[in-house]
Amino acid sequence: MQTILVILTFCVAAGFLLKKFVWNTIFEGKQKTIGTLDGDKTKCGNNDCGCH
Repeated sequence: MQTILVILTFCVAAGFLLKKFVWNTIFEGKQKTIGTLDGDKTKCGNNDCGCH
């Protein structure tokens, strides 16, 4: 019984690590855009003056 639990725990942990570091790297890649620090709601107007 303990062996089954250890194997299941290992598989879940390995799957989590693969998804986090391999899957996301391959499929999300450079699709993410970096916004402003306040979530694309610049407090200085329409253009980013660099005051934040």
